Amino acid sequence: MYLLFILQTWTCVFCAAENPLSNDNIFKIREEGDELYSGDPLLENEYSFGNQSMIIFCIDISGSMSVTTELSQDQSNDYNIVYKSRMEAVKSALDQTLDILHKQHCEKRVALVTFSDQVKLYGDGLKEPLVLQDTELLDPDHLKSQGEDQPLPRPLSETLHALKEKIHCLEESGATALGPAALVSIAIASKSPGSKVIICTDGRANTDLGNLEDISEEYAYQSSKLYYSNLGDLALQHSVVVSVVTIEGTNCRLPELGQLADKTGGKVNIVHPLKLADEFQSILEEDIIATNVKLKVFLPLTMYFLYEGDQQSVLEKSFGSVTSDTVLSTEFNIYSSKIKEVLRFSQLPIQLHLTYTLPDGRSRWRILSLRRPVTNDCSTALESIDLSVLQIHSVQFSARLAMEGYVSEARNVALELKALIDMVMRHEKYEAPDVVYEDWENSMAPIYEDLQEYMKEDSSGKTEQDSHREVPVVKTFSDEMATMIFHMKRAKNKVLSKLGN
Repeated sequence: MYLLFILQTWTCVFCAAENPLSNDNIFKIREEGDELYSGDPLLENEYSFGNQSMIIFCIDISGSMSVTTELSQDQSNDYNIVYKSRMEAVKSALDQTLDILHKQHCEKRVALVTFSDQVKLYGDGLKEPLVLQDTELLDPDHLKSQGEDQPLPRPLSETLHALKEKIHCLEESGATALGPAALVSIAIASKSPGSKVIICTDGRANTDLGNLEDISEEYAYQSSKLYYSNLGDLALQHSVVVSVVTIEGTNCRLPELGQLADKTGGKVNIVHPLKLADEFQSILEEDIIATNVKLKVFLPLTMYFLYEGDQQSVLEKSFGSVTSDTVLSTEFNIYSSKIKEVLRFSQLPIQLHLTYTLPDGRSRWRILSLRRPVTNDCSTALESIDLSVLQIHSVQFSARLAMEGYVSEARNVALELKALIDMVMRHEKYEAPDVVYEDWENSMAPIYEDLQEYMKEDSSGKTEQDSHREVPVVKTFSDEMATMIFHMKRAKNKVLSKLGN
């Protein structure tokens, strides 16, 4: 008697590997579809990040916060000229923000950190602050451990009056130990995924750790830039969103400091002192819908992602925390030697793997498998283009290249995508209001026009080899230019018009 075993396999369309098929999964291999899987309940978080997440206000109280702003008559309710210091404006903004939070979300957990030549950890205000100073501010490991050891703040319903009392007693003096304060604040927030850190400052960090004032030497500049990049990575690792708010009329080196927000999905803004409360509220209104978000995109081996390091057919991205309108775009191409091979197919596969944690602590794994049609007919391709996607991509992608220092490439990519968008607009079957195009074109002005000046400044004495590496032109970006580019990197449908204004 003979038993016949037939080994069935399926071949992965992305890596060409052969995989055995069992009777259990023979009908589960799908090349198209949207599937959602739950994680192991035993490995999921013990608590909802929605209830445990924190809001950390990291506030500059250095000597420069005593600078005053003239109030208009309608702001002062007086015919006499009235002045308000930056410190007074911040106190007022915090006061208003806490009142709104208490009214709308009294369960929120809020902590206060201040920095001058010292860093003070007030926490939820119910205890005396922990003061970090002198050599303590030079040791990143010590600062991180001090932040991690802080107790979880009590809900705002229990701490509102204590926090307000601490805020009202703040006085400006000393230097700007922003680097150590940012590290401590992120360390405090790292214990609770989905937490937010709001850094508010009016000047450059000027103490040793993360110094952004003494950066004339390239080594010092790169060291400080790396410091804030690493802080951004730390926050991203723990799904902490960092936002940076600076005072109008100051220079805070946002090209480097803004990395904290850029990496974590936070905001970067320059704000008039009397508009701080509105800005704080805008940051806090963005609800986080998932943490620990990781994306993996698979292309066929005949294709690769553009400007994503080595030419690879797999793209991996970590987002930390995301909101309902978080948008990511990327670009891919076909290897020139594989074009004929690709055109033999009517469709090509693309697959996305998305893992994330929900506010209630449950983990999810989503697999989206698509087959996209292939054509060499220009008219057919133009008809299939979603113009809004292409517009958002052109804004995000060119801004990303610019902030990485590739200003020439950023402008070239922007012009290439503009030409494609113009082709779509001219296509006989395209219908859309002209205002959509105008909003988008206005939003691209920093890339088309402003970057041209930086390219001129950076072109002298540059070799051909230099054009293919990160250039120091970012060091010359003003805070205003950096802020605009960071805004462009976060572009989405509803903000294109704001970018253009």
